[in-house]
Amino acid sequence: MWGHSGKACMRLAVLQLAAMLTACVTTPPPNEQLAAARAMVSQAQPVALRDGALELNNAQVKLARAEGAMQRGEYLDARIFAEQAEVDAKYAWTLAENARMQRALAEVDHGLRALRDELERTPR
Repeated sequence: MWGHSGKACMRLAVLQLAAMLTACVTTPPPNEQLAAARAMVSQAQPVALRDGALELNNAQVKLARAEGAMQRGEYLDARIFAEQAEVDAKYAWTLAENARMQRALAEVDHGLRALRDELERTPR
């Protein structure tokens, strides 16, 4: 009924299913990834509320998804969401730090211009 190629396809499908099931069973809980994501979200939170709020929110949503997947025993999904949350939180922190540095640079530039103006007005 299946023929030679049909049996080969059926074997391949069974092997793929077995590989998928094995992957699900052997995926360890992503405790380290969740801890890293939590730490990065906590680090980004105070600085990214002003600059990087959208990215911080994305990180928080993905962290919540990771924790939900972890509770359901869906370790692969938990790992993926945790890694994404960590990356999003790092991005939020980086955006916020960049904005802070830009503001500091603008203040220094403003101070230099004021000093230059004062020096130009001072008689020599």
